Amino acid sequence: MALYGSLPSWDQRDLAQLLTLDSDGQNRFRSHVCDINVHGEVYGGQLLSQALWAAAQSVRARSPSVLQMTALQAAHTRNAVEFSVETLQDDSRFSYRHVYGVQGTGLIFSASVAFKQPERDLRQSSRLEVQVPDPESLPTLDQVVATHDRRSACFQLRFTGNKVLDVRPIHAQAPELTQTGRGLEGYWIRLSEPLPDEGCLHHAALAYMSECWLSHLSPIASAGLDRSPQFSIRKLNHSLWFHSADINANDWSLFLHDPVRNDGVRDLVTTRIYRRNGQLLASMTQDILMSVRG
Repeated sequence: MALYGSLPSWDQRDLAQLLTLDSDGQNRFRSHVCDINVHGEVYGGQLLSQALWAAAQSVRARSPSVLQMTALQAAHTRNAVEFSVETLQDDSRFSYRHVYGVQGTGLIFSASVAFKQPERDLRQSSRLEVQVPDPESLPTLDQVVATHDRRSACFQLRFTGNKVLDVRPIHAQAPELTQTGRGLEGYWIRLSEPLPDEGCLHHAALAYMSECWLSHLSPIASAGLDRSPQFSIRKLNHSLWFHSADINANDWSLFLHDPVRNDGVRDLVTTRIYRRNGQLLASMTQDILMSVRG
């Protein structure tokens, strides 16, 4: 499958267009548009969502359970990304796939995706234990950036003034979350344009959303280093556990970041994702590295 030629930039309107992949019929898929981040590279949420969608093409009647991606190098915008899907195992309850992301001859990521057979929940799912404002009562991300410049990390600004996501940060309106002993930070998020209910499109949409924010509880972010041209922030590993087969990315989801664990140059961010009714929808961890630009 040829991978040469620059990709057209995605207009950030219809997420289904971004997730559409060309297939060669041999479990290999290729992107045909590019979602560009503020550094001129392929946005990580595109890689997460497309890897999940590519893996799902070889699975029937099962929903995503876990997505784990290791980023090996940045994806540039000159060539398409090829997603090569390998079947590891199919049994009576689970299907396991491995996805390799390639540009030219370079491997840019390695991902594992598990799917599970629908089954009745045997235990009550966890529920939200803190009070947060309703999303409609909160300012838009555009308004937050206009009044709280310190809170607007550079790669978040790509979501201001455009169409794909509606993000409502709650930390400015709910200071009780950041009091001693809580140490939480969060935001509501949903798609701006409706996404059809097809396969696991909404799981892929949640994967896309999961990459859009860097916790301000991070010492890296709070030091302002994310906005300095001499520093670079890189996501090393990104894991997302889906706790439900029923996900609606058109409705509001609440992302709550736990206190960040760090060793000076690396942060481990743990996030819980809730439905609007307070039911736990998904969980996420991100391993983040700060380095000096070469």
